[in-house]
Amino acid sequence: MHTVRIILSALLLVGQLFADDDSIALLIKTAKDSENPALRTALLKGMIRGLEGQVNVSAPEGWQELSAELAKSKDPEHRTLARQIGQIFGDAGAAQEALALLKDRKAKIKDRRSALKSLITQKEPGLNEIVRSLLEEPEMRIDAIRAFGKIEGADSNQLIKQYSDWDTLAKRAVIETLATKKETSEALLIALQNKEILPSEIPAYTARTLHSMLGERFNKIYGKVQVQSTNKKELILKYSKLLDRPEALKADPARGRVVFSAVCGACHKMYGEGGLLGPDLTGSNRANREYILLNIVDPNFDVPDGYKMVIVKTKNNRVLAGTIGEEDSQKVVLKMVAGKEIIPKENIKERQKLPLSMMPEGILETIPTEDFFALIKYLQTEEQTELP
Repeated sequence: MHTVRIILSALLLVGQLFADDDSIALLIKTAKDSENPALRTALLKGMIRGLEGQVNVSAPEGWQELSAELAKSKDPEHRTLARQIGQIFGDAGAAQEALALLKDRKAKIKDRRSALKSLITQKEPGLNEIVRSLLEEPEMRIDAIRAFGKIEGADSNQLIKQYSDWDTLAKRAVIETLATKKETSEALLIALQNKEILPSEIPAYTARTLHSMLGERFNKIYGKVQVQSTNKKELILKYSKLLDRPEALKADPARGRVVFSAVCGACHKMYGEGGLLGPDLTGSNRANREYILLNIVDPNFDVPDGYKMVIVKTKNNRVLAGTIGEEDSQKVVLKMVAGKEIIPKENIKERQKLPLSMMPEGILETIPTEDFFALIKYLQTEEQTELP
C-alpha cells in the first residue's frame, strides 16, 4: 500500500509539471534519489510525456549521472526509457543504440516501433534507406509508410510503386500519408490519373483534405467532395423502413462485427476493439434504432466540441486532419485515423477548427443492404459477438 501511495504521488507530481527545465530537473532528481523501481518507471515516463515532440533539448543537471545508472539497470524498461530520453537530450550514443535496435529484426516489434518514432522526432539523418527496407517487413510496413510523411526527402513514389502489392490497411496508410503534404498529394493525384490508385480507395475524410489542397483538379477525378448533404430526415426514414424487413431481423451480428471493423473500426472502439478518434460506442444508446441512424446518416447534426475536425498546417508544409486529444503550452496532440501525432506549437503555421465531424456522410450508401442489416444488428448487441 505504501508503494502504491508513492507511485500515485509521483503521478500527481508529473501531471502538474510542464516541459520546462526546472520541472524536468525535479523529475531527474526525484528519480535519482529513489530506489523504488516502480516509482522510477513512473517518473521516467513522466519525463518522456513532458518532452514529447521536442528536439534539441539540453540535458538538465543530473541527467548524465542518472543515465549512467539506468544503463546498468536490470530492468529492461528502465534502459529503454533512458535511451528514449537520451535521444531527446542529443545523446549520440542513445541515437546509435536506437538505430541498431531499429535494424535488428530479432528485436521486439514494440521496441523497434518506439525507436523509429524517436529517431524521426529527433530528425536522425540517414533514415531514408532504413525506412525503405522496413517496407519489406509486414510487421513494420505501416510504421514505415507513415514515416515517409515525416522524413524530409523521402521518395513518395516508392509507396505508389509498391501500393498494389499491399493489403487494405497498408493501402489506406499510403493514401493518408500522401495526403499530408502538398507535394505528395500531387504524386497521389498523378497515381489517380494513371489508375494506380482508384478513387473508390480514397476515404471520405481524406478526400476533404485533398480537396482543400488540390481543389477542382482532385474533384475531376474523385468526384464532388460532399461536405454536407441534404434531406437527412428522409434518409433516416428510408433506412428505418429497410430495417422493418424480415431479412433485417434475421441479420447475422457476427457478420456485422466484420462490417463494423472495416467501416467504423478505424475511428470507433466497441467492446474494447477499434480506434480512438471517435467516441467509444460501447456505452452509447445503441438499442435505439433512430439514435444509431441519426449519428450515421447525419454525423454533423450535433458534434461535441472535442470531436470537431481540426486542420493543422505545419511550417514544413504538412497538412494534418484530426481532433484535439491533448494540448498544453508546448504541444498539441492530434488524434487522427492513422494514430496520434504530437506537434510542437512552434511548428504550427495555421490551425482551423471546422463545424464538422471527422466522420464522413454517406457511409451507408457505400455498403450492400445485407451488410447494413448486419451492422445495425451488431450495433444493437449487448455483449461482444464471436467472429464468424
